[in-house]
Amino acid sequence: MKTIRTSGVGLVALALLGVAACTKKEEAPPPPVVAAPVAPPAAIVSTIETGKHLGPNRRVVEATTTFGPKDTMYLSVVSENSTPTTSMIAKWTYQTGQLVDSTMQMVARTDTTNPAAVTEFHIVKPKGWPVGKYKVELWMNGVSAGSRDLEVKK
Repeated sequence: MKTIRTSGVGLVALALLGVAACTKKEEAPPPPVVAAPVAPPAAIVSTIETGKHLGPNRRVVEATTTFGPKDTMYLSVVSENSTPTTSMIAKWTYQTGQLVDSTMQMVARTDTTNPAAVTEFHIVKPKGWPVGKYKVELWMNGVSAGSRDLEVKK
């Protein structure tokens, strides 16, 4: 009888092992999906204005492309999504292709809640500009962002 008992205990142990082997193990839940960080939108130029006068917001008061020989030529640029490293260059040329002026500025956003910034450039020649055609080309971060054809008339 002792043999049967040992065999019975062995059979019970074997049955328990079989049940344990057939029992489905719980799998760990998959790790949460984390979205890749979204890159901020690229800086762009939304408005280029030329004129003879600026308002307190550095925007051209009355847009024009025609100037007198003694006028200051203003360029007001509205950009969106600029960062502290966004740079702008304004290159002014005369009709012969001669470089009149080239100025670089970093875009300064004064209001961090507003994605727009206004950058102002200007050139002046106290003895007067030669009559003729001029061009101002704007570059943002090394890429042409637009240009304006200007003219000086008597």
